Amino acid sequence: MIRRPPRSTLFPYTTLFRSAEVSRLILAQVGVKYVDHRIEREQWPELKPKMPFGQLPVLDVDGVLISQSHAIERFLAKEHGLTGKNSLESAQCDMVVDTLSDMMVVAVQIFLEQDPAKKEELKQKFLKEVLPPFAKNFEKMLVKNGKGHIVGDQVTWADIALANIMSTIEAKTPDTLKDYPNIKEHYEKIMNLPNIKKWLEERPITEF
Repeated sequence: MIRRPPRSTLFPYTTLFRSAEVSRLILAQVGVKYVDHRIEREQWPELKPKMPFGQLPVLDVDGVLISQSHAIERFLAKEHGLTGKNSLESAQCDMVVDTLSDMMVVAVQIFLEQDPAKKEELKQKFLKEVLPPFAKNFEKMLVKNGKGHIVGDQVTWADIALANIMSTIEAKTPDTLKDYPNIKEHYEKIMNLPNIKKWLEERPITEF
């Protein structure tokens, strides 16, 4: 059930859309309207002291500020029925999302690295050493579940988080996931859900 939403404003960095993109995809999937207030870098010094822990993204729900990407995503998923059918599926969703975070530690380093040679070195480390074991396990999970979802038999925020990251990796490094057909089939399915597809077609174009 989609509850009538409180008035919500999402404050992400303008150029780092991935930090809040899963939250946007969740809201797109459930058809909830919100204010997507994107903060320019030059605005950040003034706003930083007003934000919880001095961090972005932040979700403002009727004046209550929530920071940390996964806390925001988990809140939205719970509010709108995307955490699975029971507490066990909810825990599995958390497992998937937290594992994705572990996988993306090196990817974030790639983005932040300014030296071209070091950036390429980190990229190759991610593609050849970090990604494969994670991808193999996600592939196994999809095969074992056998229902077109990473958890359970309906769309969860874990599906959205996994599809968001894997589709981004494939877009930036084509054929990287060629050995993982179920991952590719999964992210194509999720990213082509009508509401999500509409958001992807209309969203502002920003950096990683």
